[in-house]
Amino acid sequence: MKRILTLSMKVLLTIVILLQLLQCQSNKEQKKELPFTTKREYDSLMVETHRAFLKRENAQIETYIDSLGKDFVRSGTGLRYHIYEHADGDTLKSGDIAVIQYKLSLINGDLLYKTGTERSEHFAVDFDDVESGLHEGVKYMSVGDKAIFILPAHLAHGITGDQAAIPPQSTLVYDLHLLAKR
Repeated sequence: MKRILTLSMKVLLTIVILLQLLQCQSNKEQKKELPFTTKREYDSLMVETHRAFLKRENAQIETYIDSLGKDFVRSGTGLRYHIYEHADGDTLKSGDIAVIQYKLSLINGDLLYKTGTERSEHFAVDFDDVESGLHEGVKYMSVGDKAIFILPAHLAHGITGDQAAIPPQSTLVYDLHLLAKR
């Protein structure tokens, strides 16, 4: 009886090993071929992929702006902004502290973050770790202004997102009130 058990275990072990070998061979056959063979082809493919992304993102932004029916200014970096409430306050420059209240959404309208009416946030213009599009945008405003900023992904959190609520490659929309300058 003991000998039959040992023989059965050897047969079972052999079958398991053969199945694993067959699985490994099957995985090798399933490997996909890459769409490039050289570094130059890879770089070219990446450039074309990025161009296609930028074209889609730009079309999405233009469609969003059309849906709002407001005139937006486009900066040289690609930031779009519309100041919808003007004030006669001071303007900001590099190193000033901007005190703000805001709602931050994805371009599809999903709310990501917001400050409450009783709470504000602040950052040093051109120095703090906030989106580069936000640094740029507040310099177009005066204290008391309210504006909408549309930040393409490269002016927001880029390919990584913020590792919390903001997904990778996201176009962001700020509805922002510049409360004060310190």
